Amino acid sequence: MNFSKLEAFLQSLPACGIPGCEVAVTHHGKPVFRTRTGYSDRERTKPVSPADIYRMYSVSKVTTCVAAMQLVEKGVIALDDPVSKYLPAFAYLTVIGKNGKPTPAQNTMTVFHLFTMTGGLNYEKETGPILRALQSPAANTVSVCNAIAQSPLDFEPGTNFKYSLCHDVLAAVVEVASGMRFADYTRAQIFEPLGMRNTCFHLSEEQKSHLSALYSFRDKALELTYLEEDNSNIMKSCPDFDSGGGGMFSTVDDQIRFLTVLANGGKTENGYSLLRPETIELLTVNRLQRSALPNFAKGFLFGYGWGLCGCVHMDPVVSRARSAVGEFGWHGAAGSYAMIDPVNEVAIFYAMHVKSCKYAHCVIHPNIRDLTYEGLEI
Repeated sequence: MNFSKLEAFLQSLPACGIPGCEVAVTHHGKPVFRTRTGYSDRERTKPVSPADIYRMYSVSKVTTCVAAMQLVEKGVIALDDPVSKYLPAFAYLTVIGKNGKPTPAQNTMTVFHLFTMTGGLNYEKETGPILRALQSPAANTVSVCNAIAQSPLDFEPGTNFKYSLCHDVLAAVVEVASGMRFADYTRAQIFEPLGMRNTCFHLSEEQKSHLSALYSFRDKALELTYLEEDNSNIMKSCPDFDSGGGGMFSTVDDQIRFLTVLANGGKTENGYSLLRPETIELLTVNRLQRSALPNFAKGFLFGYGWGLCGCVHMDPVVSRARSAVGEFGWHGAAGSYAMIDPVNEVAIFYAMHVKSCKYAHCVIHPNIRDLTYEGLEI
């Protein structure tokens, strides 16, 4: 193994406007590469360290899907269950018609549609119903997600793909089906069994002291703006709302531990079963119809589709990716990147803390992926 090219690439990123980053790679369940560069504070005096905590944003979706698939394994949830079985408000959905007016939905939204982002939802977080739900003293994950159902869908469930609040609703389904608050369920069934001590949906005061500085990026100018706080998601203002779509905090060490288990059959070294191998195999298959794939690719994910746990590698001829067909995972709004390859038993987790950085998704992530495989000589 020779990771000199990967090391050189990562060490070059501060010159490209990335203030700090770190990455971890495992192969056959064993650590094979770990590096970091840059600084984690605004003053550029604190070097990036393993103690740094990052906002996962949409990398949270991987955890949410695993949590839901645990319940599918146990027969508590079925993929073809109506969402309304768990969230009654979803029994009376409307869809924006060709005339721009809402009409009753003809298709039933199912749990499968939530996993696959084909439910017809969007990412509008400040609709009237959501704002009213957040104003209630009793606002929580379930009540806010029930409010999402009050706005018209963008299309009939199951007919198209749209990146949306589907995984926030999926977290609410997990909460109702399990009888546990979503943050408590993930802690009990995923974080604690895997030893993920710094992964959560709401930071303690001590954990806040380790939170990496957050920035916004202007791709064309390679310029950074420091963000004192991220106020882009009003739903995070609710202390009892656990955002399965983007509310998780974690470290590189915690995430690589989680991804490594998924890449190596779903069982930890001490015998805890996160997911069965046959369940993980279900996560390696594209679930989108051909007509919906262009709405997912968006000009930079060619050769990939969307499955039950994020994007899925479909066609290496088109993607030019060195990873195996069936590799899956996702990325976050501040540049984090989670990749699981069960065929080659490779897991990669990369973290940075810069929002609005298309450079991360289009340049950094594919380079990390392919230089990893080059280093592994796969």
